[in-house]
Amino acid sequence: MRVVAKTIYTALITFSIVFFSSCENSADDIQKELSIQQKVEQLKSGQWLLKDFEDRVMHTYKDGKQFTYYGTNNVFPDEAIPGTQTYTIEGDRLTFDYNFGNIITFDVKVSCDNNIIEFYKDGELNKTLYRRNSNYKDCL
Repeated sequence: MRVVAKTIYTALITFSIVFFSSCENSADDIQKELSIQQKVEQLKSGQWLLKDFEDRVMHTYKDGKQFTYYGTNNVFPDEAIPGTQTYTIEGDRLTFDYNFGNIITFDVKVSCDNNIIEFYKDGELNKTLYRRNSNYKDCL
């Protein structure tokens, strides 16, 4: 009887060690903050809809420029409107030149599996973009 109890006890201990040590590290599930370069790569990798104007205003980013498209009912033209805004990386922030001396520097926050990008000026939310054709609405 003692040998059976000892065998069951050993089996339970072994099972517990294997079961609990095989769990994934919960720290792996925590999304690490992206660098500003990675955030810009996210911007460049998609088409972005302006919050509250999702069916009418879209931006794309390429070669240090922001392109703007105006559409109707989620139908956007192939060509951007004339004129662009240039952007540069300064430290860990993004600076846009809106022309005629209007230069604004933003902190950029990426969320929702890289489908929502928020621009903060002086700690206040200035603009929110949603990745076109993504599941961003699941995060709202």
